[in-house]
Parts: sequence; C-alpha cells; structure tokens
Amino acid sequence: MKKQITFLTAIVIFIAMTGNAKVWRVSSRVIDGIAVDADFNTLQDGIDGASSGDTLYLMGSKNSYGTGIFEKKLVVIGPGYWLTENQHTQAITDTARVGSLTFNDGSQGSKVQGLALSYSATTYVYAVNFRYVTINTDSITIARNYIFLYRYGSYTVGTFEGITIYGDRTNIKIQQNWIEVEINDYGGGYDGYVNTIHFTGVPSNCFVQNNFIRSNNSGTYGTATNIRMDISDVANDLKIYNNVLWGDCITYFTEQQNNIFVSGAYNGGGDIMMYNLCNGTQYPVDPPELNNQQNIDMSIVFVDYTKYIDNGYALATGSPAIGAGVNGGDCGVFSFDTGGFPYVLSGMPAIPSIYEATVEPFVGSSLPVTIKAVSHNEHK
Repeated sequence: MKKQITFLTAIVIFIAMTGNAKVWRVSSRVIDGIAVDADFNTLQDGIDGASSGDTLYLMGSKNSYGTGIFEKKLVVIGPGYWLTENQHTQAITDTARVGSLTFNDGSQGSKVQGLALSYSATTYVYAVNFRYVTINTDSITIARNYIFLYRYGSYTVGTFEGITIYGDRTNIKIQQNWIEVEINDYGGGYDGYVNTIHFTGVPSNCFVQNNFIRSNNSGTYGTATNIRMDISDVANDLKIYNNVLWGDCITYFTEQQNNIFVSGAYNGGGDIMMYNLCNGTQYPVDPPELNNQQNIDMSIVFVDYTKYIDNGYALATGSPAIGAGVNGGDCGVFSFDTGGFPYVLSGMPAIPSIYEATVEPFVGSSLPVTIKAVSHNEHK
C-alpha cells in the first residue's frame, strides 16, 4: 500500500510540473503510522514556504490542513469532495479538509479549488462571528470547493458566513462550488443569522456562476440568506449566472440569467433577470421578453433535487430548464452558455486524476503498475 501511495504522489507531481510555477506537495496523510513524505504538512506552512505564483497540491487526508491566510498569489488544489458518490473521481477518496481561508492584500490572482470546508457549531454561541472564506482584496477565484456551515443551538447572536467579500471589490469569481449554510435556532428573542455569500461593498466585474448555493433556516428564530448585498443604491457589475439557488436572496442591480430558484424569497431591486426558472414568483414574467418561468414544479426539473448531493441536479428528461436559457442553452449549473464553466461533479480539479491504480508484486527488478485516469477540463 505504501508503494501505491508513493506512486500516486509521484504521478501527481509529474502532472503538476508540466506547468511553469514551482509545485509543492502538502500532506497530513498517515498510513500505517507513517507520515506520507511531503514538502509541508499544513496549509499555512505551505503558504509561508511557497513563493508568489507557486502551486500547492493538497493530498486527500483524514486530518485537517488547518486555516490559511494568503498574502501572496498562490494556486491551491485539492482532490475534490463526495469522492465516493460519483464515478471516476480519485483512487484515494479522502478529501483535503481545510479551515477558514483569508485573502489579504498581496494575494491578488490567487485561486483555490478542490477543497472541503465544513464546520458545525452545536454549542451555546453568543456574539460570535465565523466566516469560512474572507476576501479582503481583488482578483480572487474560489472554484470547485465544498463549503458547508451549520449553526445549531438555542441562543445564537452573531454571524456565520460561507464566503464574505469585504469592501468594493473587482474580479471576484465564485464558480462551480457547492456552498451551503444552515441555522437551527430555537431560542426566542435572538437574532443570529447565516449568509451563504455576502457582498458588503460594491462589486465590479464579479461573477457568481455555476454554483449550488443553499441557505436554510430549520429553526424558529434567526435568519438565513443566500446571496446578500448590503449596498442597495449604487449600480454594480455582479453577474449571477447558471446557479441552483435555495433560500432568500437580497440583491440589487445585478444581472441574473439561467438560474434555477428552487425555493425561498427574493428581496431587492434593480436586478436584470432573464431566462430563469423559479418555484414561485421570484423572477418576473412581465414583460414576456424576459423569458422567465414561474411556479415550476422542481420535481420535474431535476433527476432528484431532494438528494442534496450534486449528482441529483442533472436535468431530468423533458425538464423545462432544457433549452430555456440564453441562446437556447440550458438553465442550471451544468451549462456554460453564459460564458462560464459547467459544474464538475465532486469538484474535481481541472487536472488529470487517477481514479484507479493497481500495483502488483515485484517481478525481478520490475514493478508492474496499472492506472486509470480521466481529465476534468474546464468545458465539456
């Protein structure tokens, strides 16, 4: 088994080194009591040890890689998530779990993909704020990641957020992710709330595209918001395309196309909404040229929208979302007719991945190895 893991690591490095930037291995994986050889063992150590423009590859592991504060341009790549739920993912099915990520000045141009961020708070919480991804600068890409945040308790005061974009930001791309926040608060008089994606300032050339975005309030008190914008009276340039949305949205002056609004309420104003589907009246149908569809039964839209796993959101045969988007494309996350990238099952990174490897016993001086690999390119 140790030989197999070493071989897989070597293959990943070989693939990565075809690029120009220096590549570093980060591993917290332990096999039979032996730590897998790597350049770094935590995410922050990798960030500190790498140079601007480098790439960090995080190996699947049962141990978390911890938090990361970025103040230089880096690419961070993990193996994806839900690796046992879909076919042809990874031979090693552990995810690369990380804690909160913060992008500060100097990290412009950074991109993270294939990571798993999951946090559940189930104890008494008062006046505590938690944000999984905090963006304090421009030109950051969050792609193909799993972000799940659950707040459960009786007395919640504070904010829990999946992705927070502080200030007036440009060129922020949130693409191809599964992002979900939930609050279950049963204490009367408390006002804790959760937000999936929160823009505090005015976005410019920003995209929220091809994501599953869900907010849910399963308790009696507190509030849950899907996409939230604070600035209501200034024109912006935020494009919300090809998402599947659950939960209440608060947006202003955005462009929204090819989305499927499964449930929740829309609150806001000034948005341009065209070629979308919704289960109620969240998207306007007057004038008809908007090409929005209202009061759609979501059970006929998807293969199985109650699964809360990405493979359930393929469009069903005869779905009203087929051909209902811009230029005759489909609505939902698996289409890219609005210029984005289609959602990739399990958040597989945009590099070849080995999903099966067999290492036979030595034959003389030879080590027979059989591998199966698949490429997960940006477009279909």
